[in-house]
Amino acid sequence: MDTDIDDQARLWAGIVRGDGLSAASRAELVRPQVPITSSHQFPTLMTDSEPGNATIHLAAGLGLVTFQDARGLAWFKGGHNDWTGNMVICLEQEKRCLVMLSNDARAERIFPALTRTILGETRMPWNWEYDWLEPSG
Repeated sequence: MDTDIDDQARLWAGIVRGDGLSAASRAELVRPQVPITSSHQFPTLMTDSEPGNATIHLAAGLGLVTFQDARGLAWFKGGHNDWTGNMVICLEQEKRCLVMLSNDARAERIFPALTRTILGETRMPWNWEYDWLEPSG
């Protein structure tokens, strides 16, 4: 793995709390900056669009992707390489995050179900993040 769960948990807990940041800086970190209209994150130069993104206010933030969940602002950051996969999803109002790390990128296929089990139903745009995922995912 590129990191471990302890480091990731400390990182995201610090971001949620705003450790070391002024209130204004913390607010700017999670503020939606640029609306995302594309159907999928990759490939990046595709011109197709997804009207449903506007419904959840999907937007790029400062290193995070933001969206409006039924419970308020939410944000996520995912990544992977040829062998590892990771995802963090945070519910801003509840100050709750789910951090998922895997030493096998195939584990990303269970991230939506794990999220529903732990955080409940969210408006997480799984199909935008993972273009292989069916829209109902």
